[in-house]
Amino acid sequence: MTGELKQNSAIFSKTWYDDNTTSYAANHEITSNQTCDVAIIGGGLAGLCLLQNLIKEGVDALLLEANEIGKSASGRNGGFCTPGWALSPEGIESLVGFEIANDLNQFSKDGYNWMVNRICSENYRSIDTKKGVLSVSCSGSPVNEYPESLRLIQKDELRTLLKSDRYTFGVFSEEGYQFNPLNFLNCLQKEIVELGGRIFTNSKVVSMDYLKDLCILKVNNSNFSVSAKRIVFATGGYGGRETSPVSKSILPIQTYIAVTSPLTMEQKKIINCNWAIYDTRRAGNYYRILPDNRLLWGHSITALGTKNTDKIKKNALKDIASIFPELLEETAPGKNLKIDYAWSGNMAYASHMMPYVGQVKPNVYSLVGFGGHGMNTAPAAANILGDWLTGSSDKLKIFEKIPYAWNWGMIGPLGAETKYLYLKLMDRFSELIS
Repeated sequence: MTGELKQNSAIFSKTWYDDNTTSYAANHEITSNQTCDVAIIGGGLAGLCLLQNLIKEGVDALLLEANEIGKSASGRNGGFCTPGWALSPEGIESLVGFEIANDLNQFSKDGYNWMVNRICSENYRSIDTKKGVLSVSCSGSPVNEYPESLRLIQKDELRTLLKSDRYTFGVFSEEGYQFNPLNFLNCLQKEIVELGGRIFTNSKVVSMDYLKDLCILKVNNSNFSVSAKRIVFATGGYGGRETSPVSKSILPIQTYIAVTSPLTMEQKKIINCNWAIYDTRRAGNYYRILPDNRLLWGHSITALGTKNTDKIKKNALKDIASIFPELLEETAPGKNLKIDYAWSGNMAYASHMMPYVGQVKPNVYSLVGFGGHGMNTAPAAANILGDWLTGSSDKLKIFEKIPYAWNWGMIGPLGAETKYLYLKLMDRFSELIS
């Protein structure tokens, strides 16, 4: 994670994960000059997966993280993992055509399977894995038939799980998991360090000098340098000026999460479901019950600035009340419900909602743009890029078919904010006519 962000921002505020993690402190700040074949900038899921891939193949690689591992979106998200990309299957086919869309669909499944192999293993038991995802709809009607892997839940049955009048039906899938993403990163970096991987935290890249066959990275006010033959930007939505080769294609979009006080037994009857839940609105919510019976509530996005924690708490309570009014009615069991944690995180979006993975200039590579769907797609893309760098696969060529899209510079955030407000309006209209 890189960038110049204020430490008192909601982007850096304490999360529930911070208070419920198995710490791993084997990494340290860079204290001497380093050399390597591949330098990875950014210590989120994408960067860690790529580092692991490379060192397993004997590549001399290291990773530089400006903060601590997991302090960016990879360790601050809702903790959901499902197949797919941020862009819908129909949108992907429209963007790149049927054949390439099929390849990308398989990549997303490969990334999902890579995650499942880990989150269900004994070495990752500390991440509190639960299987099952429920999507709920606030408008429309279910289709006539669903694949065998999905189960339709009609309104009456859904009401026994979620006591909300807003939902018209739901669809359950076993192809999805919830877990503690910060603990996942801690387990992954432990694997990497045990393989001999070099991870330097609190080591911000401040400048880069591109020579003929070498890139010199100045770190931490130029006190130390890293000499690398190749570099990879895996900075997500946190890249600063130092990531200029990719920053003109990406918009950092803020999303917000709040965690309530522990629910009482009566309150849990209102959300009587331990699956990961998200609604299908264009600008919807995602939520789940945490192991200590708190409600994690994901809501809202902004492209123009970041809300402070007080604003996030206020908006979250209002949003929860719009779906589950009983939780906050004065005479209801939820009258004492409050928000104990509130934070935000930056998601990296291109305007077409697909990532940029591949070479951006000689010996410089991009591994960014996974939006709000990176827990499966980041590992998929990282492993494909790693295989390309080691010469073991040419699957990276598929990502070359995704067109470059400028982020519209200073007016890009305004456009993104306007689009989000439009989507909210369309969601409300769909509910009214449903």
